[in-house]
Amino acid sequence: MGGAVAVPMWHDRRVMAVSDKKLELLFRRAEGLLLDESGFSADISRLASDEALQNLRELQGDLERSGKSERLKRLERAAGAHRAEAEEYIEKHGICGVMRHPAGDATVFMLPIETLPNHVNNIYAIVREKSHVLFDCGSGIGVSKRDIEFTLSIVRSVFKTEVHLERFDWCVISHAHVDHFGGANELKQHSNAKIAVHELDARVLEQFEERLVVTAKDIDIYWRRAGVSDEECAVLRELYSSTKLYVKSEPVQLKLEDGDRVEGYQAHHVPGHCPGLICLQVNDVLLTSDHVLARITPHQFPQALTPFGGIAHYFRSLKKVRELPGIRLALGGHEEPILDLARRTLEIEEFHRHRLEQVMDLCKTPKTIAGVTEQLFGVQERYGRILAIEEAGAHVEYLHQKGRLKIANLDEVARARDPVIEYVSVS
Repeated sequence: MGGAVAVPMWHDRRVMAVSDKKLELLFRRAEGLLLDESGFSADISRLASDEALQNLRELQGDLERSGKSERLKRLERAAGAHRAEAEEYIEKHGICGVMRHPAGDATVFMLPIETLPNHVNNIYAIVREKSHVLFDCGSGIGVSKRDIEFTLSIVRSVFKTEVHLERFDWCVISHAHVDHFGGANELKQHSNAKIAVHELDARVLEQFEERLVVTAKDIDIYWRRAGVSDEECAVLRELYSSTKLYVKSEPVQLKLEDGDRVEGYQAHHVPGHCPGLICLQVNDVLLTSDHVLARITPHQFPQALTPFGGIAHYFRSLKKVRELPGIRLALGGHEEPILDLARRTLEIEEFHRHRLEQVMDLCKTPKTIAGVTEQLFGVQERYGRILAIEEAGAHVEYLHQKGRLKIANLDEVARARDPVIEYVSVS
């Protein structure tokens, strides 16, 4: 199922303050003041950048809490026509979200693009003198395509590096979620880039229409067994399918296995969040996609829906990247750079172990997965309803696999053709 999740993250409220995302978006907009307006008027107006800067000035409390007060001061100095200040600011913080990171004999450019409404992905241009590799290609919707062109124009004009969409040799897809690979059709129309993806996710790209039909059937059965009502199932089916109908199948030129290399960059298979998820190692920089993120915990789904998903696989994959030698910097598929990868993996693992204990406590009395979902997350809107059921289900599944939960209504499950399953903690 995970190969077609539209919004693949679940918020860790204990790690991410509510306004951090808003602050970062305001900084990115305000940084338009550092651009040559004549070259970017179609994408960033000075009026909008001035407004964003003023909004930041009014959020001093949030800036102090998040440690961004000094960044605002630097931006104000840089916007005051001090070119040296501007260059220093851009080198440290980037501009409009575009950041340059040295990685041995390569340079990695972070390119933030809006892939779905209010949902920003980081794709990456990995540049060497005779090699251009793209890591992910966005969703393919109109604004996603526009943002790719805009961020590449910043790479050329601000960072003085000639990178054009048509010059990419490869596009390495981190995993088969539509906000990361849905733009493959669009990319192939404007580039000769070959597509590489892990072998476990290749079928999603190559047979997406089949995947959508079969997964919709499987997930419907799962919801019913989780205790979701017929009326809610109908709503969830529509939500699940409607966000993916524009995606078309795309041939894959290279099916990766763990340890394979593309242009010398090594793929590390890290199943959990998605069966074929890979991190790509560019010398001492690790592109972590949705495996490890700076502020939120990546969404989890049960292995019952797709092999190589589930919390057990995810824990092993966290340990795998934590033990990779020589990683100086990690760059996620969303949010900011991760300066201490090992520490962040431990934070994420601790978060999930805490949630597992919450589920154990909730199941002191028998609960369906739908009941656990309601207790953990309350009322959710739109696609969040699907993500919440999957997240709760992943934790229930892990505890059941470990023998810490058992089926409470086993006789009923044995008799019924399509049973609703209840779980209870094992004392």
